Amino acid sequence: MRSIKLTLLAAVALPTFFTGCFTTQDGKSKLTTIPWRKDKIERRYDRPVDAVMNATQKAVETLGTVTSVEQTKNVITGRINSRYVWIKVAPDKQAPANISSVTFQVRTKYRNPDMQVAADLAQQTTLALIQAENAAATSTATP
Repeated sequence: MRSIKLTLLAAVALPTFFTGCFTTQDGKSKLTTIPWRKDKIERRYDRPVDAVMNATQKAVETLGTVTSVEQTKNVITGRINSRYVWIKVAPDKQAPANISSVTFQVRTKYRNPDMQVAADLAQQTTLALIQAENAAATSTATP
């Protein structure tokens, strides 16, 4: 009888110890089963915040769909396959006028971190910034 009680107590208590919450880039709190794993990639780009916001939006549109853009918080949310994506663009603390700090956060359908998709988003953002710069250079160079 004692072992049955201990088993039932463990079955009720253990899930509460192994669950937790994580905070998304737009400030909302979500439930997760693995709270202690790293789920963010941070990159810095030598561009203003507006240019990086456009590039991150193009990167999300390339890999998936944009669900919302909050201009006041500089947060882009989206979906890539069954992944939830939150991207926050902010001025860097060291040089706020010239450098943008971007945080990529990706979670799966079951709220587990997906660092591979976050790295892909960071790479697509870099490519979108390069394409925008090349397009601006060719438009000014054409007579």
